[in-house]
Order: sequence, then C-alpha cells, then structure tokens
Amino acid sequence: MINRVTSSSINANLVLNMQKNYADYAKLTEQISSGKKIESILDNPTESINIINANRELNKIEEWKSNITYLTNELNQSSDTLDFIIDKSQRAKDLATISANKTYNKDNLNSVLTEVDLLIESVVDMANTKHNGNYIYSGVNTKTAPYEIQYDNNGEIAGIEYKGSSKDNVWERKLEINEGIFQTVNVTGIEVFGESDVNGDSSGIMGDLIDLRNNLKNTISKLEEQENLPENATQAEKDQIASEINSCYDSINGLLDNFDDSINNITGINSRIGAVTNKLEMTGNALENTSLNIEGEKSDIENIDLTKTISEWYMSQYAYQASMQVFQASNSMSLLNYI
Repeated sequence: MINRVTSSSINANLVLNMQKNYADYAKLTEQISSGKKIESILDNPTESINIINANRELNKIEEWKSNITYLTNELNQSSDTLDFIIDKSQRAKDLATISANKTYNKDNLNSVLTEVDLLIESVVDMANTKHNGNYIYSGVNTKTAPYEIQYDNNGEIAGIEYKGSSKDNVWERKLEINEGIFQTVNVTGIEVFGESDVNGDSSGIMGDLIDLRNNLKNTISKLEEQENLPENATQAEKDQIASEINSCYDSINGLLDNFDDSINNITGINSRIGAVTNKLEMTGNALENTSLNIEGEKSDIENIDLTKTISEWYMSQYAYQASMQVFQASNSMSLLNYI
C-alpha cells in the first residue's frame, strides 16, 4: 500500500519544524539575555540537581566561614587582652621586686600599694572583656562578668571572686568550622587568671596581686609599729619588730616566683590561642579554595559559553527564518503552479 502524502500533512510538518526552530531561537535568546543555560529544573533535571547540591554545599561553606570569622575575631580580642594583662602582671612583679629590697620606707610602700590597687582594678576590668556582647572568660555563663572585686568594711580591696564556669563543669563554647569539626573558642577565667576570694581560694595572677597587696599592707603596718615604738622600748622589742619587718620583705620577695609562674601560664595560653588562630586561617583558606572550585563547577553547568551560544543563536535564527520561508512558499503554491 502506498501512503499518500497530502498537502495538509506537509503543512503540519512545516509548522512543527518552524515551531521547533522558533523554540530553539527563543531559548538561545533568553540564555544570552540571562547568561544562564538553566533557568528552571525543567531545562535539565539532572544538571539542576547538581546545581541544587552545589548551592547547598556553598551555603554550608559560607556558614563555616562565618563561624571562622567570628571565632578569629574573638580569639584576636582575647589575645590582645592577654597581652595587656601580661604587661600589667610584669609591672606588678617589678613593683614586688623593688618593694622587697628593704630600702623602701612606709611612704614608698604606700605609693606602691596605690599603684597595685590600680593594677588590680585594671586587670579585673580587662578580665571582664566582652566580645559581641558576651564575656570572653566566663565559660558558658557569657552574660555574667567572670570577676568581681571584693571589698572589706573599710572599702579596701579584699579579694577577687571568680563567677564564671568551672573547668569541672560544662564550660566550652564551640562552633562548627567544617563538616563535623567543631572548634573551642574559649578558656575559662579560672584557668588563665585564677582567683583570690575572701574564702581563701587563691591562684593565678589574681591570687598574686591580692597576695602582693596583703603583704604590702602587712609591711606598712609593721613599719608603722616600728615608728610608734615607745622611747623606752627594750632592745628585744626593737629586734622583734625588725625581724617581723624583714619577714614581710621576704614574703614579698617570695611572690616573685609566683608571678613568673602566672605570667608563664598566661603566655602559654596566649600561644595556644595563636595556634588555634593559625589553624582557623588555614581552614578558612581551604574552604575558600573549595568554594571557588564548586563555584567553577556550578558555573560550567549553569552559565553559557557566550561565544558558542551566540554562534548557535545565529544558526537558530537562520534556521527559523528558512523554515518560515519554506512554510510561506508552501502556502502560496496551488495547482496553477503545475499547469
């Protein structure tokens, strides 16, 4: 049986061909306008899924990079704080050194005591440093100042109380910096600075500062006793008070090693912070490289090759125009053309 090709079937095929060429032309025009090969999942379901996965991965990387920036900023602030406190601690040690040489009189020691009080206030103020509205050295109790100066009934400094998280309890603050990798950002105040409260708990630089203050007060008190000895005081009484004064000076001298230990502890923790900062920088650089690679792969899938697409656009334009011309020519033909 011979299939008969009618003019209507030819016309329908011409229309379909013209519509296809126009669809190709319109799609390429849209791609050139937007710069993208894929505008919706219907354009290419497989590659669209790859783009979705790439975007999901890029969003996670941006979150990790944001966490790294936050952690780095807090660690830098913490390091600057520790540098400041190390400097003040060294000054306190210097004051202890010159106060222990037994040449300072009562007035000299009172001047030193005044400076030590200022150092205590300054160190406590810096130990209560905040980052982004949170206390750095309070552990997880970030809304509670880690340190508070305690005063006696005379309004004089009596101790420095720590109110942050204990190392024996939950104290770490962590953020994710890569898939399943969390970085601890903080150290507790009690670990880095210690304390010296009125209950007798004494450690770290806070303990050293209070111990220095107390020894200065005792030395000044003994010097006042020596000044106020009656003229008829016995030699034994004079020798006794002189011995007590020497013991006070020796006690101040005995604090020097404690200051060294406390300063070394703070310096060591600051070095640890520096190491973590370097780690975060390397992690951030690695994430940036990963992000660029994913962006490149995504761009290859999503974005057009402009030169190639323009060439295809011209070809589709010619094909569409040619199909229109054939369609128009076909419609204008009649039996008269064959007579």
